[in-house]
Amino acid sequence: MSRAGDDRHYYKRPKLSGNGVTFVMALRYSIVIAFFPCLILVAQDASQGADKVQEALQTIDQVGPQGRGSAAARQAADQLLREGIEILPQLFEHMDTDNLVAANWCRYVYQQIVTRELAKPEPRIPADFLRSYILQSKHQGRARRLAWDLLDHVDPQFRQQQLPRLLDDREFRSEAVQRVLQRADQSQQAGESKAAINHYHLAFQHARDSSQIIKAADQLGRLNVKVDIIKQMGFLNRWYLLGPFDAPGFSGFVQAFPPENKVDLSATYAGQDGTIGWQAYQATDRLGQTNLVQVIGPVKEAVGYAYTEVHSPSSQKAELRCGADDNMTVWINDKLAFSRGQWLNGTRLDRFSAPCELRQGANRILIKICQGPRHKNPAVPNNWSFQIRFCDSTGLNVGLKPLKPTTAEISSATQPGN
Repeated sequence: MSRAGDDRHYYKRPKLSGNGVTFVMALRYSIVIAFFPCLILVAQDASQGADKVQEALQTIDQVGPQGRGSAAARQAADQLLREGIEILPQLFEHMDTDNLVAANWCRYVYQQIVTRELAKPEPRIPADFLRSYILQSKHQGRARRLAWDLLDHVDPQFRQQQLPRLLDDREFRSEAVQRVLQRADQSQQAGESKAAINHYHLAFQHARDSSQIIKAADQLGRLNVKVDIIKQMGFLNRWYLLGPFDAPGFSGFVQAFPPENKVDLSATYAGQDGTIGWQAYQATDRLGQTNLVQVIGPVKEAVGYAYTEVHSPSSQKAELRCGADDNMTVWINDKLAFSRGQWLNGTRLDRFSAPCELRQGANRILIKICQGPRHKNPAVPNNWSFQIRFCDSTGLNVGLKPLKPTTAEISSATQPGN
């Protein structure tokens, strides 16, 4: 039997002689030496795995339209599907491309991996990466939306907190403005007129969607606050109009008529059904759309021109945003700025855009608007119209002011007998 205080049943560190210490140190050294190659092998495996992922993604990057590279892309996608959630940042990097086919392959892999991860009891979602990616407007909008949908699973409050701050974000602007409009409606319903005005005005300043612009302006009007959509958005709505020139079939787009060589506002020309000349006109549409059917007539297979002069406060780079039914060509100070030979277009806000440069002072704007043959379906209206505005990268006006035609010229042109 053991006595009280007897420590024979407890482990005692042995006392080592000099040889014993040498033996332990050698043993430890041999273990380290044996373990070190294992670490190298693990690092090499990880590096090779990363290289394989990158090679597969690069293969997908090479895919193109009409099935080009699709077989190789399928093999690469199958290889990536064996990976886990840790490759999400790389997938997002390769979705950030103008190659829609490649982006779709990456999105397919992403959806499979995410679905598999979310089915786990404790999914590992890279929330910090997603938050950072979403807020960087340089990334593709579709990929950012995909990231936000995933983040909603683990951090739904992020959307509520961040969306109202994205009023100038090209991808999320519309949702952000909608939140502001909702707050404005709530303030108005609660009888808080001052707060409602502030919210509606904020929405008006940042809205680029036509329905949101009009709603904000209408609500401000009901609260006795006047705003100018034309000025805010940079629409041009004062014109000298000329037409119709005869352009059989779809020949009008490539056929040059006299105004393309020289704009002479006093000249007359042989038109489709007689002599034609320039006439001053101001469009009354709230979003600056000019209806040529109302001014020139309900024609087909024809070409019309619109000319104006505007003042720019400085030499500046801007965005020309436009649309036409059927198509349009734009010259700025006698230089071609935009041309799109697409037929049977509808006129909608910011259908097309192009970078342009404006001089300080007067700038001459000439537009050619083509009208093709009547649609085979008689129920389709034979519209002929255009819309154009100049803005900065956020869609806000760049301070242009109309020079010609003058208000007096427009007023004179609308008098009976003119």
